Amino acid sequence: MNINWFEGGRRITYLLMGISAAIGLYYACDYSPNRVQLVTTSPRDDWNFDDNPFSKFAPIECAETKFIYDYQINDDLVRDISLCFQPDDQGGIIYFDKREESEYLKRVEAAIVKANASGEENDAKVLALAASTIRKTIAEADFDGAQTLSSDPVDPEVQSYVDRRTADFEINSEARLKIEKHLPKIERDEWIENSKEVLSIAAYFIGGFWIFSFVMGWVIRGFAGIPRGQDFRPSSANKLQTDPALDETT
Repeated sequence: MNINWFEGGRRITYLLMGISAAIGLYYACDYSPNRVQLVTTSPRDDWNFDDNPFSKFAPIECAETKFIYDYQINDDLVRDISLCFQPDDQGGIIYFDKREESEYLKRVEAAIVKANASGEENDAKVLALAASTIRKTIAEADFDGAQTLSSDPVDPEVQSYVDRRTADFEINSEARLKIEKHLPKIERDEWIENSKEVLSIAAYFIGGFWIFSFVMGWVIRGFAGIPRGQDFRPSSANKLQTDPALDETT
């Protein structure tokens, strides 16, 4: 019995092409966006919602990224949170900003005056303690000549700042409203982009298998003296009729 290697090669090629198509479709359909990115630039800067986190034209640079998993944004929305600490122009994380701290101190002092005027003595004491801590921080920074940034994200003060901001993370009402408004479109666009990428990779594999099979068939026929569109030499007693169209893939 003569073995038809060409037919076997065609079937293997079709099988590999089918597997590539099935894998591509699976990963395209199974993908589910589940990440929300929020960005901050300095200690007193709120967490701001990035409404274009996957832009290829103007991607946001993060000097440090922390993740919070399964965070409940509202009653019906649970997502993984990506916290992006943006660097300054020198590439470092700003972990102390005297201007921001001074402005924050003014707000705290104003709140103390308001609390005293309203007779809320306990609140006033808590705020006074916070104000004292802020004044001490500002004074120590001036005395030590401390830099307001670091180019090394593993610096102890920077790491302490990053860990503290992560542990105290909360979404403010403005960011929550933006998430609720823009997230459905962002996730839809992300799903479409992912599908295009996955299916294009699958198409490359399918085309690659087809080209490889075609070239191998052409080379082997040349060495074996088998005409195009046939699987055996014409003189063979067991020559099989083949469709010329089949030769396109083997």
